[in-house]
Amino acid sequence: MSDFIREQKMRPLIKPLNRTTIVGLAFLLMGLSACGFQLRGTNLQELQDTNIYVQSSGASVLATEVKRQLIDAGIKPVSSASDAEHIVTLSNETFKIKVLSVSPTTGKAEEYQVSFTAMVKIARQGESSTARTEPVAATRDLTFDEGSVLGKVQEESILKKDIAKQVAASVLRRLRAAIQ
Repeated sequence: MSDFIREQKMRPLIKPLNRTTIVGLAFLLMGLSACGFQLRGTNLQELQDTNIYVQSSGASVLATEVKRQLIDAGIKPVSSASDAEHIVTLSNETFKIKVLSVSPTTGKAEEYQVSFTAMVKIARQGESSTARTEPVAATRDLTFDEGSVLGKVQEESILKKDIAKQVAASVLRRLRAAIQ
């Protein structure tokens, strides 16, 4: 083997970072943290000391998921509206499935759109008449294959649960914004 090939094999594949690159990365990270940048999520630390009541009127799936996410964050929803500082009212929950595409050869549906909508109202205790009821929604696409009907039925139920989780997280972000 020649000396040139031996030298190429011994060279590291990744060059070590020089001082300028390290200093540049450090300033970038400090700049991002200084501007208040944080990943979007349901950071519920602000809700720890707040008594929250979740009321449902025709939105049992969403109410159950909102309560579950509150409990997972270490917040126990109160059992009556009179004990609460904030009341979250969830209503008119609907799942809809709409055909998006049809097979040109068979005329059967191949792709669906699953949508979930509900109404949410977040109010302070005693101020429920001034709070607005707002819609909250999410949609997802679902492909359909006749060859795997059982799997697609299970996929649809999992998709509905995921959509409910997404909408519940949106409700909790709105609650956090209303409390701040």
